[in-house]
Amino acid sequence: MQLYGRLLGYQDGKLLTADDLQANLDGADATSKKIKDSIDAWIAQQGIQAPEEPTYQPLWQPEHQPGAIDLASISAIVWAVGFHTDFSWIEVPAFNEKGYPSHTRGVSVQPGLYFLGLPWLWTWGSGRFEGVGEDALWVANSIEQHARKMAEPEATYVDSRR
Repeated sequence: MQLYGRLLGYQDGKLLTADDLQANLDGADATSKKIKDSIDAWIAQQGIQAPEEPTYQPLWQPEHQPGAIDLASISAIVWAVGFHTDFSWIEVPAFNEKGYPSHTRGVSVQPGLYFLGLPWLWTWGSGRFEGVGEDALWVANSIEQHARKMAEPEATYVDSRR
């Protein structure tokens, strides 16, 4: 898996990306910390005894990213996120009247289409880098089940009344 900064555009068969991945990850981590700190403050104010969680430390730092991704090298987009949600490029009937994906835990109503990284896909952490793992496992298992089902030979119907 490779992470990139914000998508800026498309030119000559290449996706153009900003060199802002580190800043975006840092911003997401800061937001998560702010929310956790406010919860901890409320717990302390209420006098509740609760286990303390160590401060989150990033497991890795992204390396410098190229400013362009050659689409000829891409066979699938596994995860695409951005500041503004835009599903207009997906031309299948998989969205509700507000343009939001119709899904259950990331499994779309359109067979073979899946979503990750959406806010509240399943939990509060679904839309955050730190919390997407559980959703990713669920979606991966769903994809595997779908692939197995598609690989099965069609059942032959036998009319037992004859």
